[in-house]
Amino acid sequence: MKLGIGTFGVSLLGGLAGILFGAWCVSLLFVLDALDRRQAETGARHLQVQLSQLEQRHHQWLQSQYYLLTSLIETAGAEHDFHPLMLEYYRRNPEIWAVNLVRFDADGKPVSRANKPGCRQPQRLRRDDIAEFLEPALLACRVGDKALLEIAGPANVDDRPALLLVSVDYFGFLDEFTAVTGRRLQRIFADGGELRFEEIDTGGDAAGRIRLVLGNRDGVDAEVLVAHRAPGFGEVFGGHLVWLALSLTLALLVATALLYRGLITPLERLAEAMREFAGAERGADGGQLRPGLERLFDYLGKLQQTTKRDPVTGLNNRIIFEDRLAQAILEGKRSGRLYALLLVDLRGVDEVAQHQGQYIADTLLRLAAEYLRLSLRESDNLARFERNLFALLIEFDDRDQLGTLVEKIYLTLARPYQVHGREFDLGALIGVAIYPDHALAADDLYQHASEALALAELGDWPIRYFREADETDTSGFSLIQALRRALKRDELKLVYQPVVDLVSHETVYFEALLRWKDPARQELSIERTIRLAERNHLIKPLTNWIIDAACRFIRDCGIFNLRVGINLSMIDLHDRQLPMRIETCLSKYQVKPSQVVIEITEGQIMQDPDEVIEVLAHLGVMGLSLSIDDFGTGQATLTYLKELPVEKLKIDQSFVRDIDTNPDDQLIVRATIELAHTLDLKVVAEGAETLAVCELLAEMQCDYAQGYYLCRPLEAERVADWHASSVKPDLFRKGR
Repeated sequence: MKLGIGTFGVSLLGGLAGILFGAWCVSLLFVLDALDRRQAETGARHLQVQLSQLEQRHHQWLQSQYYLLTSLIETAGAEHDFHPLMLEYYRRNPEIWAVNLVRFDADGKPVSRANKPGCRQPQRLRRDDIAEFLEPALLACRVGDKALLEIAGPANVDDRPALLLVSVDYFGFLDEFTAVTGRRLQRIFADGGELRFEEIDTGGDAAGRIRLVLGNRDGVDAEVLVAHRAPGFGEVFGGHLVWLALSLTLALLVATALLYRGLITPLERLAEAMREFAGAERGADGGQLRPGLERLFDYLGKLQQTTKRDPVTGLNNRIIFEDRLAQAILEGKRSGRLYALLLVDLRGVDEVAQHQGQYIADTLLRLAAEYLRLSLRESDNLARFERNLFALLIEFDDRDQLGTLVEKIYLTLARPYQVHGREFDLGALIGVAIYPDHALAADDLYQHASEALALAELGDWPIRYFREADETDTSGFSLIQALRRALKRDELKLVYQPVVDLVSHETVYFEALLRWKDPARQELSIERTIRLAERNHLIKPLTNWIIDAACRFIRDCGIFNLRVGINLSMIDLHDRQLPMRIETCLSKYQVKPSQVVIEITEGQIMQDPDEVIEVLAHLGVMGLSLSIDDFGTGQATLTYLKELPVEKLKIDQSFVRDIDTNPDDQLIVRATIELAHTLDLKVVAEGAETLAVCELLAEMQCDYAQGYYLCRPLEAERVADWHASSVKPDLFRKGR
């Protein structure tokens, strides 16, 4: 049975109408549920307000009865029989629980005719207590299973003071509530003595009720349960069915007309024309049809290609990649092959798009895609998911091979990019999940790779494997946010640690060390802060702040020819604009280049020796003093030491701290000092924290020392005092 295009189109629209009708019915259930909750909340608030108002009126009525009784008693006097008066009053006011007039005899003892217990016990009252009731006071209490509201106040009987006590059922106003709202309540005797009032004939299901709370702070409280009547599904459905049916019918007719006019009729004409030409002999008419069909075929082919490829980079899109991943998992289940899913976030592209335009950003994405293609094998799969997110599927044999491949991919992306004569530095974060170690299904593998990518963004290292570490570092993001605020609000500061000449005991220069002004931030590692700043494009503004602050300090401290050491990051050393930035600060604060010591770590030099040597040579020509920091922890060679315009070597504290007890460290330090002196370099030893270490360094002919034994880092305002007393003959006899 053949189904015509028109019949198919109408059937499709009818099916869509049915789906829409079913979706409307389902949505109506959710709407009714939300409406029910909203009406319940509104009704509860309204009823609670009504009860509060009735309760307040109840209190006011009791006060009015007190004033009425005081007038009656004062008018009647002591000669009048109190008992007949109260019987008449009770008959006219059945709501009153008890009325008691407490008088006092000559000895001040209470005389009472109470026949019902109230909140206050008359036998315990004394004449002196009348002073506490100069103004009528309300009191709530429980007497057995009954809650009472009692007012107590002064009364004058034949010019003799007395106390009038009037009690009423605390929840007597619920009768008025029933009269106003039509909701009949009955007392429920619950376990434990709680007071509960429930609406009559509401059923036993408490889920459809509104709970109201009454009472005060004196332990007199009650729970009121009233019915909540919500509109039913049938009621609402019937009210909307007519207009819904009309709307769907009208929409179906309009959609059918548009479908016939825009699609079905042209397709039927095209099909009829193709049928006419299909049986014709090859001639003029057939020759006219063939080019059109070929163009249609080419267009459909390009359309299919567009659905599979990313329009910017030409890589596979997510649909194709997910299909390849599913096939790889099936193959892995059969053969036991290992696969790794890598999610790669290219960092810095959004900033380029914001400042340079989307065209430059798209060019960077195409370059990154090309670099990735060249770094991968033919068996690997690569796709661009969205924006700056790439996905890679890699087959590997063991974890060592995978680690090498992942590091190669990272180094391929984290590099300078040349676009139209301009250079852009981009970074990358990589999250890795492994099949079958981390997951057996594609969705789980995606989830774990995403979690690893998030950890890479929050942590200190740009490559993270799922469940690689025992603990998760979630402080990186907040630390970066804090650092951004600190730079904007000037919440950072520099402290200064002296470098002391071991012969003259004078201060050679002060090393500037970064700190937070906020004491709560002192517990954070500055080294970790620097690493996060390098990875989040904050190191350049941070370095600019340090250089500016150090130069300003040199100008303002008032010390002639004061020298300050500044530590530079690896990213700074690859910035050809660094000398110009430093020169601008020197000129701004009128600081001589010889007053600034640039300290660079050995490992930073080896990242790109030629570029670093060029930048450092420029700084040396400017007249700045250069020092290699943490010497011995990297991979520097004598060749680079000879080429660099370096004046000093600073031996890392890990070698210096224990030279008085560790022969190996002592040998390393002695050899380093001799090597530096051979190259005509001065030597600074970090970690001089004991007298024995300082004496041993002096014996080894080390030039300078730095450490807690000599001086801890100083606040800026204390540098001048230290420098004024910098000649210390007793330096090796008494620690500072």
